[in-house]
Amino acid sequence: MSGCAPASAGDPAADKPTVKEPVAAPSVAPSPSATSESDATTSFLAWLTASRVPEVDEACAPLAPDLVDRMLAEMRSDGFPEVSTCEEMITVSAELYRAFDQSAEVDIDVQSETASDAVLFVTYLASGDCGTVVMQRPASEWIITEQTEECA
Repeated sequence: MSGCAPASAGDPAADKPTVKEPVAAPSVAPSPSATSESDATTSFLAWLTASRVPEVDEACAPLAPDLVDRMLAEMRSDGFPEVSTCEEMITVSAELYRAFDQSAEVDIDVQSETASDAVLFVTYLASGDCGTVVMQRPASEWIITEQTEECA
């Protein structure tokens, strides 16, 4: 599944994704209140954590409807025809990640970030899966609009 990384079973601390390497600085000058971790990175990591617990409302909220539709179609083509909602997708995915006992540790490279758009390159360290995460912030919250799978 695109942009998904398994969490370790039974260890609540292992369910929380971490960034292994320092996150690259945004391609635009950071605001004076910026920390070493970009705003988009923080938002993505919050989504990743919610998707692994799972906290379905928090995990579905930042996903664009078109992205959810594509992710559901991918799950159906992968043999999960009964999965028809974002909430079901997040729940099934979290169960699979625990079953495979994989860490949710990620390496994130911020390729670009402005106040309203961001592109992250995310590598899931346990599986080697990686891809681009495209985010937009039309208001105060980041929305994930695209996730690609580029390597495994």
